Amino acid sequence: MIKKTKYLFIFLFLLSCGYSPIYQSEKKINFKLGVINFNGNKEIGREIVKGLEKFKKGKDLNVFDASFDITKKEIIITKDKKGDPSSFRTIIEMNLDLTDKRNGKVFTKKFIEESTYDSMENKFELNKYKNKLEKNMIFKILGDINIFFNIVQNDL
Repeated sequence: MIKKTKYLFIFLFLLSCGYSPIYQSEKKINFKLGVINFNGNKEIGREIVKGLEKFKKGKDLNVFDASFDITKKEIIITKDKKGDPSSFRTIIEMNLDLTDKRNGKVFTKKFIEESTYDSMENKFELNKYKNKLEKNMIFKILGDINIFFNIVQNDL
């Protein structure tokens, strides 16, 4: 009985704490993205452009053009006795430039995500794991871009 009461109080406390999701700030955006250009890795660039599509539906008060450069590096960290790679590091770097169409003001930010992982015997499973890590890193970069857009909006 005491456990049930304890869980009830925790549940009520969490409901009344005023939690609001950070990444669902679409309603508060006072600008929109016009043209989105990218250079570098095409696969990652396409995924990021898909993630930025929601910002093309904002108000026409402040329109920004976005351009970004993406580089992906895969580095061998350690090798085993035979000389085969045993652990890797993947680094995704993105340089984002936002240009205000009204006054030409430029906001620049560099986003870096990296992940270290071990090699596997099964190369198919290793490729699946690398793709999953890459998707997670892209998701983190998109979350950081969302926070950066909120900072830019506060500077307007």
